[in-house]
Amino acid sequence: MTLQFQPPPPDHVAPERMVEFDFFHIPPGVGDPAEIWHDLVRRGVPEIFYTPRNGGHWVFLDYADIVEAYRDYSIFSTYQTPVPPIEPFPVVQPQAVDPPAHNTFRRLLAPMFTPIAVRGMTDELRRRADQLIEPLAERGHCDFIGDFAERFPTGTFLYLFGLPESRLDEFLALANTFFRSTDPAARAGNITAIYAVLDQLFRDKQANPGDDIASAIVTARNEAGEPHDWTDVLNCGFLLFVAGLDTVTNTLAYIWRYLATTPAAQQHFRDQLDDPDAFLRAIEELMRINAVSNLFRRVTHDCEFRGVQLRRNDRVVLPNTVANRDPRVFADPQTIDLDRAVNVHVTFGVGPHRCVGSHLAKREVMVALQEWLRRIPPFELDPDQPAGSVFGGSVMGFTSLRLRWDRR
Repeated sequence: MTLQFQPPPPDHVAPERMVEFDFFHIPPGVGDPAEIWHDLVRRGVPEIFYTPRNGGHWVFLDYADIVEAYRDYSIFSTYQTPVPPIEPFPVVQPQAVDPPAHNTFRRLLAPMFTPIAVRGMTDELRRRADQLIEPLAERGHCDFIGDFAERFPTGTFLYLFGLPESRLDEFLALANTFFRSTDPAARAGNITAIYAVLDQLFRDKQANPGDDIASAIVTARNEAGEPHDWTDVLNCGFLLFVAGLDTVTNTLAYIWRYLATTPAAQQHFRDQLDDPDAFLRAIEELMRINAVSNLFRRVTHDCEFRGVQLRRNDRVVLPNTVANRDPRVFADPQTIDLDRAVNVHVTFGVGPHRCVGSHLAKREVMVALQEWLRRIPPFELDPDQPAGSVFGGSVMGFTSLRLRWDRR
């Protein structure tokens, strides 16, 4: 098979822009995977550099460059972008399709995730959060990842897709392999397994549609009044599966980790439980400082960008955690200001591919934190944390986060 989207040899890269860096590798002793990115800034590496690791790719470190790469799809495509490169790779709808072709599924999904639509999910989100938190309250401790952060967004996905709760562990296992494995064979097998599950799901919904997102996708019609291409339907389901689970899980983990080590911030949220505007403003700040995703783009044609020669099929990695701490954009960017009024963070991206589910993600975090604080007294990190429980990659986070509190 001819590989069409493999990066070219890096003989167009100036020596001073070549940096050894593997964003999947977290050195021993590093407790926060985001630190490997901020260490690059502290070291003063070029704001646009190339690493030969993971198939070879560029990294942008400047906020303005990252925003430009998000917006200018004529150069920085979302089509066939994985790092390390994999072919063929699912063309997820609509995120992996550039405008105007991506508009079809973007328009289909957008009404399901508007602020009004998401507010209508609040009672169900509260019920699900309560169901997970209630048995933990009397224990006085938990592993936040396994007991809550993984299960809450994955259970929400099952609910939105009209799937039974009994399949929770199955979907957790599929997501963990997709986000954690760097083995090409394992990743290929995992993608095949996810698509098999989605194919059966959509066929069941096609035969017996319900009041859920999966049914809405499979029963939708194009402008000619015909069903959408079946592959596109599967690719849309694939996007919603992979995009809605791990990012929320690890955003929750980062936020709870911060609150567990910062009693004043924890009290700030307790004091704002009845002020949704102040509560959400503080959550936005924690999403800024704790951006977990490093997103990919592929260069569409040979060109020059900011004086740097790029070649067709070069990959570019855009670390949101670095952009969100750019001192040229954010005042005192390393300080967590829970009352920060102007917050132009890029945690959900910008431009035509901005995360369509951003309102749902914020609502999940807000509801989870409100219900947690109403039932769990002041909590802290358990000093007995397992070694090696952090990971890097396209989404950074933790495999374990042990918390404890006084039983009441």
